[in-house]
Amino acid sequence: MDVNKVVLKLRGLALPLALLAVWWIITKNEWVSAVFLPPPETVAATCVKLLLKGKIFVDLNESITKVAQGFLIGITAGFVLGTAMGLSSTIEKLFGPLFNAVRQVPILGWIPILILIFGLTELAKIIFIALGAFYPMTLNTFDGCRQLKKEYLEVARVFEFNKPRLLWRFILPSALPSILSGIRVSMSEAWMLVIGAEIFFKTRGGLGDMMWEAKSKVQMDIVFITILIIGLIGFILNHVMKILENRLLRWRSSN
Repeated sequence: MDVNKVVLKLRGLALPLALLAVWWIITKNEWVSAVFLPPPETVAATCVKLLLKGKIFVDLNESITKVAQGFLIGITAGFVLGTAMGLSSTIEKLFGPLFNAVRQVPILGWIPILILIFGLTELAKIIFIALGAFYPMTLNTFDGCRQLKKEYLEVARVFEFNKPRLLWRFILPSALPSILSGIRVSMSEAWMLVIGAEIFFKTRGGLGDMMWEAKSKVQMDIVFITILIIGLIGFILNHVMKILENRLLRWRSSN
């Protein structure tokens, strides 16, 4: 076992443990009302109750399902547009200005339009999440396609590769680091936006709805539990994506 890695991991736990200690001290001395800042033991007890009832798993499944759908739609559309603009200056001139203008609109600014078109439906939530995943995927794919070395293009011309073969043999492998980075960022965006979607679109189910309902009833222990779950799942998703990215790009370090 690498001692240095263990030490680094333990250092990473130092701040969370310090925050937990400060939280416990504040609540123990009643410096803040327990109504607004429940003690850690109360939050832990409530978490156990919710786990035994299965409510957390139901809401978590709702959120993950919407994230998966929006994420897949967003990265697929972003990959297609980013690749098309990266390979064709004509397509870039046609769609680039519009894309750059539209992405300046804050993502929350699309909520009224989506509600007007789709109503307070699951489809509106999924499209909202897809928009968040679409932007970083498009930008990263476009940048990756444009970073192809001129030497590779010269080799492709010598062997008279057609565009599909050039794409699969040179462009996509060269753009893979940027594409994988876009996927990771898109996943983070999708996970963050699902909470906003579940709050702002006012439909039942999901962690966002669970948090909003608890906030309305001043059940701050449940609010804290929801925040912790959201942060934990986000951390796990990002960590998994980093592992996959490192494994898929292992060939680069061996060259």
